[in-house]
Amino acid sequence: MNSYSIDTKELIQQWGSWLGEESWDYFSTITYRFDVSARRNEKLMFELEKRLLKKTRSHKLFWIMENTSNYYQTHNHLLIKGKGVRKEVDLFLKEKKLVIPKYVKHEPYETGLGAHYYVSKHIHSDRVKYGLSYSEDFIK
Repeated sequence: MNSYSIDTKELIQQWGSWLGEESWDYFSTITYRFDVSARRNEKLMFELEKRLLKKTRSHKLFWIMENTSNYYQTHNHLLIKGKGVRKEVDLFLKEKKLVIPKYVKHEPYETGLGAHYYVSKHIHSDRVKYGLSYSEDFIK
C-alpha cells in the first residue's frame, strides 16, 4: 500500500497523464558502474540535455534520477523520443566512461502501460530529481 498523501498521489497522476500524452520511443534505464552522487548525476543529466539540444534536430527527453537504498549510488530512468536520440544518449555515456553497455537498457515504450508505469511513480520521493529536454518542434 502506498503511503503518499492525497496531494502527492494527485501530483503523480497528473505527471503520469501529462507525460502519457506523448508517444515516446523508448524507456531507458541507466545504471552506473561506479557510485555517482545525486549532485554529479544531476550535472550529467544537464550536460546530456545540452548535448541533445546541440546534436539532435528533433527530440524530447524526460529523465528521473533515483537514489539506491544506501544513498551513495544513483541511477536514471528516461523516456526518449526522436530520431538519433538513443544513439546520442549512448555516445554521451560512453564518452563519460561511467557505464558498461549491459547496464544501459533501452526498451520500446508501450503506450498502453502509460508514463506512470515507467517513471512518474517515482516522483513522490523527496530525494528524486527530474528534468525535461525538448527541441522547439516538440513544444505542444
